[in-house]
Amino acid sequence: MARNIRVLLDDLVFGEGPRWHIDVDKDKGWLYFSDFYDRHVRRVNEAGESEVVVKLDDQPSGIGWLPDGRMLVVSMIKKQVLVYDGHTLELYADLSAFAPHHCNDMVVDAQGNAYVGNFGFDIYAGDDICAT
Repeated sequence: MARNIRVLLDDLVFGEGPRWHIDVDKDKGWLYFSDFYDRHVRRVNEAGESEVVVKLDDQPSGIGWLPDGRMLVVSMIKKQVLVYDGHTLELYADLSAFAPHHCNDMVVDAQGNAYVGNFGFDIYAGDDICAT
């Protein structure tokens, strides 16, 4: 079976954490992802139409959705989870007491529980790799 492979976007800086999501008020799905060096969350549909969803003042990483449709976004360097309702980006959880270094990916389950990973060591300072 031949696969139809095509490029949807080619203007990314560093796309990460892709998540397919069907918006509550729309009938079509979008592929959401963080472009963390450009500091924003973007989305693209199957037609290749893309848009910036929200801009951050930090590097975004993992994304997911609460049962009510609000989007959660990991703020890597600040070690926070932010919540975006389509208009306002606010602090949802401060993880700085639990994460010694950058937070990274996240998975949100159907009940709205968010599971966030972190580096556990300072990758940029040349620290030895260690368990989180």
